[in-house]
Amino acid sequence: LLKGDKLLMSSDGYPDQFGGPEGKKFMKKRFKELLFNIYDQSMEQQNITLDNTIEAWKANTHQMDDILVIGIEI
Repeated sequence: LLKGDKLLMSSDGYPDQFGGPEGKKFMKKRFKELLFNIYDQSMEQQNITLDNTIEAWKANTHQMDDILVIGIEI
């Protein structure tokens, strides 16, 4: 590991969350794409982006599971 490397761990709650325009799951593929798109952001901004994205996805849908994403920057 090198200084500046970022590690993320998550539960299955984020990709398993229902919502969006068709009420479907967020899905692992979309979650991975989101992570790749925000990797260069600061950890604080990643937190905000992840939170805003899932809240917009859920909209009025009930949260089905825990949603946990843990980030560590070396």
